[in-house]
Amino acid sequence: MALVFPYSLAYFANTMRVLRSTVTPRRFDEASGAGDGRHWTSELAQPLWTGAITLQTMPAVVARAFEAKVDGLDGSRGTFLFADPAYKGPASAIRAGLGAVTISGIRTDRGAISLSGLPEGFVLTPTDRFCITYSSGRVYYGTFLEGGTAGSLGNIADGREIRPYLPFGVTVGATIRLVDPYFKAAIEPGGWTPFNYELPAGEIASGAELRIIQKP
Repeated sequence: MALVFPYSLAYFANTMRVLRSTVTPRRFDEASGAGDGRHWTSELAQPLWTGAITLQTMPAVVARAFEAKVDGLDGSRGTFLFADPAYKGPASAIRAGLGAVTISGIRTDRGAISLSGLPEGFVLTPTDRFCITYSSGRVYYGTFLEGGTAGSLGNIADGREIRPYLPFGVTVGATIRLVDPYFKAAIEPGGWTPFNYELPAGEIASGAELRIIQKP
């Protein structure tokens, strides 16, 4: 059976036995300045999410099975879906009733969105993350910078600030995923550190790390 890309969460990311995870956006800015202390910056490209993942010590048979999946990615060519294991949001701990949340409005600069389809009283919290699938397999992954509370109709009508800015392929009516949001990723070139197998028995493996980058 041929491998299918991106790897699903169940096939790859959710099988990682993660010890430490750092997931953060990487910006691509150009900066210039003047001798009087003034500085200017310009965003050259949309920020991309990156991750530094350290895996736990595990039985060698489990480690070898995971390494086989990594080999199947052909370095940085293959992609996979990734949900940050360190993220446990939404922060309100409400996870039920969030399967039909949609965008009801997008600010002109695409830096804020309004929501509908929320449970009444749902509390949106700054740093809540979400994702949106659009345009035949592309995935937007973002963070709310402002909170709000859903009214009786399940709406947060005033636009809530988000980052990164929403790409133009995402439109009003798009469904957003607030529970276990994910992005499409690849291993960065040289970003895989394989397991060390402890001797003499070689039954324990440790020391594996991945550096990943978003493939929007």
